[in-house]
Amino acid sequence: MAIVYLMRHGQAESFAGSDQERPLTAYGVAYTRQIASQLLAVIEKQRFSLPQLIHSPYRRAVETADIVEDVLGGLETRLTLPGITPDDSPKEAFERLENYAEAPFILVTHMPLVAAVGSLVEQGNMYEGLPFQTSEIRAYEMAAWGAGCGTLSFRLY
Repeated sequence: MAIVYLMRHGQAESFAGSDQERPLTAYGVAYTRQIASQLLAVIEKQRFSLPQLIHSPYRRAVETADIVEDVLGGLETRLTLPGITPDDSPKEAFERLENYAEAPFILVTHMPLVAAVGSLVEQGNMYEGLPFQTSEIRAYEMAAWGAGCGTLSFRLY
């Protein structure tokens, strides 16, 4: 059984040259570090394996992933994955993530995609997707990768 962590990026500035360029606010940096520290405590207490780190190419997701990597340390795999940005198809993102589901991973992405993927994992559809707060992490236990195959284990927010 693998653990899948879905995370929304930290709080970002409202304006930049483009949506892709919006950086984290000072609060977003500090709060993301706090949430990542809580995740590390859970991983250590439960003796979970460190996850792969997968993130969107947008600046706020990259900065969030930088913080997560710094706090967790010792991550063997980190990659930027196209097709997991705010306007991408949740179903296509879900299918793409299957390539990484044999090992635990943390996905750092955006609303509304993160809520839709979470709903696919837990409910098997995209209709029950509850919004993620900035920096929120939801952990799902997955017996196998597939729609509706995840059970919410915990939330950090």
